[in-house]
Amino acid sequence: MIAVLFVNDNSELMAHARSVLEKSGEIRLDIVHSTKQALEKVKNRAYDVIVCYEQVPDVNGIEFVSDMNGIEFLKYLKSQGNSTPFIILARRSQNKVVIVEVINGTEIPFPKGGNTAIQLMDLVMLVKQTSLRKKAEREIKVQNDQLTAILSATPLGIFQVRNHIIEWVNRPFALMLGYEENRLVSKDIKILFQNTEEYEQTIRDLQIKRDITGAVQAECDLIRMDRKLVPCQIRVQALDPRDVAKGGTFVITDISEKKKLSDALKESEAKYREMMQNSQSIIIRIDMQGTITFFNTYALQFFDFTPEEVIGKNVVGAIIPQKTRSGHDLSMMANDLGFNAEGYAINVMENVRRNGDRVWIAWINKAIRDEQGRIVEVLCIGNDITDRRRNSGEVRISTDTWKDQMIADTDIREDVFDAVFHICTEISIEGREGKAVGTTFLIGDAKNVLAKSRQIMLNAFEGHPPELRMVTNPDLKENIKEFAQLDGGFVITGDGFLEASGRYITVDTSCVTLPKGMGTRHNSVAAMTNVTRSVGIVVSQSGGGITIFKNGQILKKISL
Repeated sequence: MIAVLFVNDNSELMAHARSVLEKSGEIRLDIVHSTKQALEKVKNRAYDVIVCYEQVPDVNGIEFVSDMNGIEFLKYLKSQGNSTPFIILARRSQNKVVIVEVINGTEIPFPKGGNTAIQLMDLVMLVKQTSLRKKAEREIKVQNDQLTAILSATPLGIFQVRNHIIEWVNRPFALMLGYEENRLVSKDIKILFQNTEEYEQTIRDLQIKRDITGAVQAECDLIRMDRKLVPCQIRVQALDPRDVAKGGTFVITDISEKKKLSDALKESEAKYREMMQNSQSIIIRIDMQGTITFFNTYALQFFDFTPEEVIGKNVVGAIIPQKTRSGHDLSMMANDLGFNAEGYAINVMENVRRNGDRVWIAWINKAIRDEQGRIVEVLCIGNDITDRRRNSGEVRISTDTWKDQMIADTDIREDVFDAVFHICTEISIEGREGKAVGTTFLIGDAKNVLAKSRQIMLNAFEGHPPELRMVTNPDLKENIKEFAQLDGGFVITGDGFLEASGRYITVDTSCVTLPKGMGTRHNSVAAMTNVTRSVGIVVSQSGGGITIFKNGQILKKISL
């Protein structure tokens, strides 16, 4: 139903109008007899339409004003912010009355003497149209208010341009550039740019950088009111896709933080490249076929190559000898790079310089994966651990940088630990008579170690003079390698006397937890070091890895 306030002047015309409106079936009338009464009505409820006379005539047809006439009533309502549609019945001459829809200026004249009821049907239609128009306006206003609220709540800056002129901006965009909204409206879009050249370049970029939705986008710097620059990404839904300059809807994203991160990343990458090139470690990258793809400056100097001589070459034959000193073929080493990339903490390898000198390098390998998680390259960081202090000419692995950690709080001498460790490396690399050998050495706290182990075969060193049982004696090395093939482990005092071979550890292993893949020998040695102040070294028969234990834990794993 359409709610209508009908201000009746008791004239015959208004009586006919009232009758027609009431009979329409879609209009509900509230009837008052003066504009004063009408004012009281509009204070208490809202109407869709107000129908009012223009002026009240007296009984003799002479117009006079007893209170506000229709025009004054309308003006008063407008001054109070009431925008209810207003229809006035006005007399234009003795023989002519018009219905005026004041808000939109509609005027429907009809002559006197015709069928008033039929003529006043135009009034019914006008009331309905006015009501519907008012309803549509309210809905549009609600939608506009909602859209304005959404556009003001978004962090994106949005503005509209037509023929270079800014027609509308949302508040976030104005705040982004330090303006009030009304300071930007009606201005040329070029005021947002540092100069005309920057604007024209941005327009050119927008013409060629189009996404899948048809919107165009580009990055540029917009200029704030305080003349500071704001890095932005611009997306435009253009009025004419062929000519962005004609205007459209511009969506602006402040990418200041992104730009800072990008600049920081570039700086970090530059520092990373500088570090890679100038590091005092050997840094190389190898693909899964063993081809060298990167060699840092220190690596070039250490191995005595130029970039052209080593980049693109296979690592085997370039810095890894084709065969080990024991004659084992290393040509398949590259196929194992993927395993090594995820494997041991340290991979110690015998490498060769350009002049043929052999060196020991401790490598730490890190897998480089593609988006699918597949290993595509291996980053290898190496440090020279070659022991060059010996005058024998033999090239050995230096323990200088880490052995202090191994023997701290024990009775083990440095030379004793070195001697045992190098025997282990030779067993790992060479085996015995072409076969892989696994064995165990327990160094230090020999009395307690012997008490917590038993003999499982003849002790080959029992009864020999002390000077013939010194592990630092080079003449004893080959005997130790020979007995390493037998079951059981070696027990060595902290000052280097070989007390026993063939010892079986009887300590409960439930007190230690080791990674999967380690066998009985590793668990027994870990348990022994957990209950004594000894250091254990295990050479694995499968793979030749060397594991050093102390206090029940793995301190170092080395793959040769």
